[in-house]
Amino acid sequence: MGFYKTHKNEIITLQLVSQILGKVKLEYAAQEPQWAHVVLDITPRGFTTGLLRYNAHHFEIEVDLIKNEIISKTEKDDAVITLEDGKTIRDYYQEIVRTADDLGIPLSIHTTPQEMETTTPFEDDVEHHHYNEDVAKQILKWFQFAWDAEQQFLAPIRQRKIYPGLFWGTFDVTGIIVYNEFEPFPDDSRIIERAAFDEHMIEFGFWLGDDKFEHPTFFTLPYPFVEGVELKTDDSFPEGSYFSPDMAEYLYEIKNDVDQADPAEVIRFLEASCRKSFEYLEWENTHHCFVELKMEPNKKQ
Repeated sequence: MGFYKTHKNEIITLQLVSQILGKVKLEYAAQEPQWAHVVLDITPRGFTTGLLRYNAHHFEIEVDLIKNEIISKTEKDDAVITLEDGKTIRDYYQEIVRTADDLGIPLSIHTTPQEMETTTPFEDDVEHHHYNEDVAKQILKWFQFAWDAEQQFLAPIRQRKIYPGLFWGTFDVTGIIVYNEFEPFPDDSRIIERAAFDEHMIEFGFWLGDDKFEHPTFFTLPYPFVEGVELKTDDSFPEGSYFSPDMAEYLYEIKNDVDQADPAEVIRFLEASCRKSFEYLEWENTHHCFVELKMEPNKKQ
């Protein structure tokens, strides 16, 4: 079995923990287009809300998958919650709310998970209680691998962008290139989609897999969505890449362990699918986007 099916319970539990943090950021971060303000930052040890403010307090909530902790921080104090097997989502939610209140941050969030099969509110969820230290560290490695590949690809591109981070609704590490052409989502009743898709854009993302994808997978999604056309791959793509008409995405599945995955092949996939998406979307004045930066190489490696 692939990574997702082998560790499904642990992945879902950790996604629900990320949703608690994400919904905090949803309520307390300044709003941006494409939901960019709700993205959780990938860190050396896990993921975090980053800096937030409530009245006179600045605060942050971080999940540390190395020390197996959730840390709530303000200017003066820290509060630590242990990540452990057997602890339920209800337990995590209650402890996060209680410790934040002790720090002077009375959190108020919508507690129903979104974009997941489970819809049990956090305060009632005793079903999801799976945590494994080794699996958590593997998940962190995958997220950091994806962040690094996407960051190296996106950073030098001369176009408006959202840098890679953890979109907790779908638990994917995703970055976005945005083209300044307004394109409202056709169904205004869809709360998530109407704000996510309102300009021409291309998403470049990674997720750990699902019931249909056993292995961690990278994707490229152009918007407006591809309809009635099957886009092609060519020799510029790494072997195994393809376009899925059903998902309207380019896909590149990684069947190796994270330590054997090749970041150069991922970047090759991202660039090839980006160029093909530019062609499909007929973006104008993008000839300069890939022009090399006039900078000496830095120490990124």
